[in-house]
Amino acid sequence: MRHAATTGVLWALRRAAVAVAIAVAMGAASGAVPARAALQAQDGVGFRAAIGPDTVYVGQQASYTLTVTIPGEVRQRLRRNPVFVPPEARAMLAYELPMAKSDPTREGAETHTFRRALFPLSPGRYQIGPSQLTYSLPQSPSFFSREEDRVLRSEGVTLVAVEPPTVGRPSEWAGAVGRWRATTRVEGSARVGDPLVLTLRIEGSGNATLLPRPTIAIPWANVVAEDERVVLDSTPTTLGGRKEFAWLVTPREAGNRQIPALTYHYFDPIARVYATAVTTAVPLRVAAGDLVAMPTRATSATTAAPLALRAQLEGPVRLSLPWRWAWLAAVLLAPLPWALTRLQRRAPRAARQKSASERIADVREPLAGGELRSLFASALAARTGVRLDRATAPGTLAAALRREGVTPETSRDVEALRDLLDRSAYAKSAKSSDLRERVKAVLARVASEARDARGTLPRALVVFVAAGFAAATFAGAPAAAQGSGGVRSSAETFRAFTDGHTAYAGRDYVRARDAFLAAARSAPRDPATWANLGTAAWQAGDTATAVLGWQRALRLDPLARDLRPRLERVRAPQLRGVARVWPVPPLPLALTALACWIVGWWLLMRRARRGPLGWRLVVLAPALLCAGAAYYLEERLRASDLVVIASSTPLRALPALGAEQSAVPLAGEVVRVREHRGVWLRIELDAQRAGWYPAERTYPLVRD
Repeated sequence: MRHAATTGVLWALRRAAVAVAIAVAMGAASGAVPARAALQAQDGVGFRAAIGPDTVYVGQQASYTLTVTIPGEVRQRLRRNPVFVPPEARAMLAYELPMAKSDPTREGAETHTFRRALFPLSPGRYQIGPSQLTYSLPQSPSFFSREEDRVLRSEGVTLVAVEPPTVGRPSEWAGAVGRWRATTRVEGSARVGDPLVLTLRIEGSGNATLLPRPTIAIPWANVVAEDERVVLDSTPTTLGGRKEFAWLVTPREAGNRQIPALTYHYFDPIARVYATAVTTAVPLRVAAGDLVAMPTRATSATTAAPLALRAQLEGPVRLSLPWRWAWLAAVLLAPLPWALTRLQRRAPRAARQKSASERIADVREPLAGGELRSLFASALAARTGVRLDRATAPGTLAAALRREGVTPETSRDVEALRDLLDRSAYAKSAKSSDLRERVKAVLARVASEARDARGTLPRALVVFVAAGFAAATFAGAPAAAQGSGGVRSSAETFRAFTDGHTAYAGRDYVRARDAFLAAARSAPRDPATWANLGTAAWQAGDTATAVLGWQRALRLDPLARDLRPRLERVRAPQLRGVARVWPVPPLPLALTALACWIVGWWLLMRRARRGPLGWRLVVLAPALLCAGAAYYLEERLRASDLVVIASSTPLRALPALGAEQSAVPLAGEVVRVREHRGVWLRIELDAQRAGWYPAERTYPLVRD
């Protein structure tokens, strides 16, 4: 299977044995290719690039050619085949066309051309880079002469792809481009309960791979879509082929019936008009069956009650931390106080001085009345924080002590003792030993009754942690601004959202899907637009778009309760594997990690001078665990390497249409992309299934 560009070119060179000619083709159906690029020459060897037409419609063929012209003298001197490096055409489907070769001229020159057909998949301007041709010529006629390498480069060319016109576009047109004709055939016996095979064959000029399956309905039978078959014809300069769509038609009623004429709308890029291929009606005689035809249950989207939509826009969801630069600064500065404390030189340990309470209790130390009062004031302030010099008015000292948890009786005794110590400081009659015992007893009662605040966290730290959790709750909810209906959004988004609601209420689900898609593109971070897009697409029978909308809405709002039951309706698994969305938003975890990080470093700073760190670093473990969990959840929600299967086709062993086929993924299945190569993706499914898949048959699920 030599479908890759380089392999095909080398094969052509071996056949020619004298020249290489490459053409990456994008041509109109007529196949005309204007030679717009100037001929490059070296040793008489020419290497020319051309493309035509340079402006095409999306899905239309354009031809890009690279031509090598070798004079007879150079052809006779060649000892080996030239080496060719073709350009890479991105975002386009490529197909090889037959190689052309001209007859030698009188001078013996030959021209070889290799063509390829390319089909742009989206509008835009495409740059096709230069190709490279390398060949070697001997430096002299001697057989043992050394060879000298020569390199030629072709010109880079530009292709412009535009959307087909909207004027005259039928509502049933699904994107088919080319010139097509349609026929139908029916296989099997017509009998109630026995399925027939109805095949619609579309053939003509164009890329048959891109032809979409039409929607058909037969009132007297059940219709189920089956497989598709594609055959490409690359013999002429214009790519053509055929595609067959099969359905299983199970009659429900006996008698003379008729399969109605089927219509297939397409855009003719040559005539620049929309046309319709019409088949002939097929009459059938349906015989009675052995089984009674049971009435079908009303389970379709057109007969069952439609799913509920979200009533209004919810506003963009915050996907990053608020004031993230301030949070980053807090993360970086949190270890700084600990580091400064750790790096400080330890001052020489001075002899420990006795506290005021210890000096009062030491009977060996004589105390005068004034000195006893000073020690009493110091001990009381150290235990309760109440200072005697600031509570001089009657009753103020007792009130201050009651606020610290001291009982009213003890508070009155402390105030009375304060007054007694004031008098004893100036009187000579009071015995200091009697007052000393009374002071010891009162201080012991205060120590047992006063509130102990040594083991509590600072109020500022508690306030900071509470504010962090409040900010997490705010950040995890949609950031709705006040305005009309509680949401401030652009006029375009609001108009598209309203149009979608109107069409959905009228059961025009296709129009509602398109309206909600426009709203989602205008407001990509509003979960309501994506949720309604999925609901409308589900009612319209578009499973892939329904999964895309519901998955993106759930990744914006993982706590949404209405989306998980709807994803369970999809045949492809949505609640396991790579498609699973954990009901945990990452922002609250990130803010929790930040709060744990700051608290951990604060605790380490408090113990910075108490020996080595050791196991104390365990206090940072909750912060690291929460940060890792937040990063893991954010990566899963972003889904940068996930795609949704838009339409089913077999996996390929190699990135080429002719490669060996394998498993067929389900429409709406969420798969992981392992590698990109041009317009092909190497995807990985569950049960260790992997292979190459066309990129145009997938929807990217990346959230941002």
